[in-house]
Amino acid sequence: MILTWTPGEGSPPDVLYTVRYESKTRMDKWIKVPHCRNIHSISCNLTCVIPNFFIKFRAQVKATSGRFHSPWVKSQFKEYHLDASTVLMSGHSIIVELAPPLLNVNVKENVIHVNATFPMAICVESLSWMYDFNLWEAGSEDKVSRSRTA
Repeated sequence: MILTWTPGEGSPPDVLYTVRYESKTRMDKWIKVPHCRNIHSISCNLTCVIPNFFIKFRAQVKATSGRFHSPWVKSQFKEYHLDASTVLMSGHSIIVELAPPLLNVNVKENVIHVNATFPMAICVESLSWMYDFNLWEAGSEDKVSRSRTA
């Protein structure tokens, strides 16, 4: 779950952002996101921060530049649900959207070696993943399929 925002009009180049979140079950108890405190980036990865994937939550962002700061700007409440792969974590199913893989393809004689790397949040790196690999020649209907668990 990536939170993104747009800088305010006329924001100075030295602006820093801080992010907090709250859950629907603990209203007005804003929790700091340690890795998104005084950052230059206009996004914050909340994937490994939200402790309960079955409760709605919202985030808020504040901009700071020198001794000036904006008011907190709140998002709407969101569910941690994406139309993507389901992952089993601590006995609960959660939905995780995988980023596109980084592919490294090597061809040697009549052998094709494909190495696919999926950028993932650290909290899901150690989980087992099942993936399907399909290979076909452009314009052909013939496919070679392989399933693997990593």
